[in-house]
Amino acid sequence: MVPEEPVTMMRMRGQYRDDPGLGLGLGLGYTVFVLSLILPTFNEAESLPELLEEIETALHGTPFEVIIVDDDSPDRTWELAETLSENRPYVRVLRRMGRRGLSSAVVEGFSAAQGDVLAVMDSDGQHDPALLPRLYAAIQSGADIAIGSRYVSGGSVEGWAHARHFASFVATACAWLVCTNRVRDPMSGYFAVSRPVFADIRDKLRPRGFKILLEILGTMPRRSRVQEIPLIFRLRTRGSSKLNACVQTQFFRQMLSLLWRRSAWHIVFVCFSAVLCVLLGIRAWNLHLLYLDAGVRQQVRQSLESITEGKGWLMSDVALRHVRRDGFRFLYRRHGRGEDHTQCYDFFYSDGLQTCT
Repeated sequence: MVPEEPVTMMRMRGQYRDDPGLGLGLGLGYTVFVLSLILPTFNEAESLPELLEEIETALHGTPFEVIIVDDDSPDRTWELAETLSENRPYVRVLRRMGRRGLSSAVVEGFSAAQGDVLAVMDSDGQHDPALLPRLYAAIQSGADIAIGSRYVSGGSVEGWAHARHFASFVATACAWLVCTNRVRDPMSGYFAVSRPVFADIRDKLRPRGFKILLEILGTMPRRSRVQEIPLIFRLRTRGSSKLNACVQTQFFRQMLSLLWRRSAWHIVFVCFSAVLCVLLGIRAWNLHLLYLDAGVRQQVRQSLESITEGKGWLMSDVALRHVRRDGFRFLYRRHGRGEDHTQCYDFFYSDGLQTCT
């Protein structure tokens, strides 16, 4: 469940739906916002002014608000956002202090939003705001969620190295395991969702890391209406990437969490089976010469018969543990009343029988 945070934990600037001047700053002549766009930020002061201008252009004629959710950026992105909101009545600012994480920032932004269509995009300029009207229209037309997709026809990624493409493919393939609805790009950070859908799943979300869409897709009911819209993922021109080992670790933790919630018993079975296969595999490897080499098999059999006859042991009390070209290791356990004592022996064809060291 997403924890309810006290309002005193965040500082907010901007105007709300019940403000009669809302939206008039753009000369659009409406007072009710329909599209709520969330911009999660952390050290994005360089990108923000130009991004807001692009958003204004893209959404001209569409009722909207922008909620900037900043994780108390050291470069004071929140302060710049508050300054920008002074002459942009559609902008609100949530400054989160003591909490970080893109996913939780998006959930908080959606929860504070006033619109009927909830959208999110990166604030670093890699997502093209020109796609926003199509995401908005998809939800208005009945889709539960609309995704800006890099991997449908017409979508692409600019300037990635082959290694980055491969890593993205592997992560996407892993993400398909937990999605209740199959989509081509479950790792996208650019999407819109209807307010009723978000309201239905909000308390089931466990937001962590950067991939909030994956969390939503893993929580939504099966056969939800999902629409993917081609996205050209642009090169970052300002700021620095947030992708690091910590983010990758959070992704795999999120994957395990979603898998567990969807099918806990299946996960237990898979894990048990994996451990069993590893143990059996190790044992099979230690004895592989016995299975693959008839000469070794004959030599081991004759040596064991000689040892057991000489010691007066039963063959059934001997258990092979490791077979080598120069000999083998076995355990002798005499079964009788009371405690059974087990002894380990190494037999070398050149030196004879020795106690294990």
